[in-house]
Amino acid sequence: MQKEYTIAITGDSILNRRMSVNTEERFLSLMKAIRDADVAFTHLETLVHDYDGPEIYPAAEAGWTWMRSPRSVVEELKWAGFDIVSHASNHALDYSYGGLYSTWKALDEAGIPHAGTGRDLGEAREPAYLETTGGRVALISMCSSFTGWARAGEVRPGVKGRPGLNPLRFYYVVDAQTLEMIKQLGVRLGWWMEQAGKTLVVTPAGLHLAVSRFMEGNQAGVTTVVDADDAEGNLRSIRDARRGADYVLVHLHNHEWDPDKGLGVPAKFVTTFARACIDAGADVFIGEGSHHMVRGIEVYKDKPIFYDPGDFITMSNTVTRLPADFYFRPGHSPEVHSSWKATTMDGFDARAGLPKALNPAGGYHTAKVEGSVLAVCSFGTERKLTGLKLYPLTHVHQPRSQSGLPLQETGEKAKKLIEYVGELSLPFNTKIDFKDGLGVVKL
Repeated sequence: MQKEYTIAITGDSILNRRMSVNTEERFLSLMKAIRDADVAFTHLETLVHDYDGPEIYPAAEAGWTWMRSPRSVVEELKWAGFDIVSHASNHALDYSYGGLYSTWKALDEAGIPHAGTGRDLGEAREPAYLETTGGRVALISMCSSFTGWARAGEVRPGVKGRPGLNPLRFYYVVDAQTLEMIKQLGVRLGWWMEQAGKTLVVTPAGLHLAVSRFMEGNQAGVTTVVDADDAEGNLRSIRDARRGADYVLVHLHNHEWDPDKGLGVPAKFVTTFARACIDAGADVFIGEGSHHMVRGIEVYKDKPIFYDPGDFITMSNTVTRLPADFYFRPGHSPEVHSSWKATTMDGFDARAGLPKALNPAGGYHTAKVEGSVLAVCSFGTERKLTGLKLYPLTHVHQPRSQSGLPLQETGEKAKKLIEYVGELSLPFNTKIDFKDGLGVVKL
């Protein structure tokens, strides 16, 4: 292993157009930071397919946009300098099992290791490995925000497993008064409910496995706790990777937030589990998916925890086709509801005009400072974190044909963004300086 090893970290990459044609200096400076690292990671939040092929059907539910990217995106990932990608997300099954298989094929043929989805739970949960001149890198990827059928299934004697994503389920711990309120609401709405001791299980009528679980606790209020089986399964993969790799990256795609503090603060189960991952042997924990812009950074036992570096590439509004279910979303105009006549761009225009979310207030992208970060972690001997730099970035918004492209931010805007990341990081006792246009985490 070399004396210093650098790992570049980004959040979501929703990529469906060629970006290698762009010559904007602020874009190319980010590409240079990625390529200069010994290894570069991103979260691939899309599917590679051509709308047709074996088992490629739009799912009845998707994560806001039904994702699709042409095969050229894997070439673009390589061009940008990305070496390894996570794939567990709420979009992983947007086009059923066929979309998943097609994506694996494209990544495998391009030689890009990927983690987080598989033909059964064991495969979805196992580490992906990348060989580099400076050491072997492992990646475990999981997701806490997904439709029930997207979860990979375990193999049983005589019964196949189920393709899907590596899940990290969680449940709610609530006080007695809140539990009683939930039960009263369930009776009024006709939910199926079962209670054993202090644990209440709630499902829609007739769907006995679509479970929400609530446990009565001793503390006032509401908190969230990771499901014990999913926690242990993933920690086991981390411990396994620790023995087989020089550096271990752990990824969690999550949309949940702390209801007491807002979208910019991770759900309580995330902070607890992130630290458990470090304890199990992870060198870097990457949470992402909130679409809040950014969340805070913690340095725990000399290892970085990114609660969300923010979106990196956001091209969801240039997907070329959308299924009928997209157009029939409540709130769309009668013209758009007529999905046989509405075009894809009509659908995106209609979505942009939907009312803002009541909870979280304003919905996605409501941070007081716009932007994300690209992080570069430096490790010295014995995997000790020796440096952590943050490249501030924003995105092109108009025209739509260029939207979602990341640009390195400069000047006062860069300073304000880094200061905002510092503000979000203070609760984790992390201090960040602004120096030479970058954020520098004080270790």
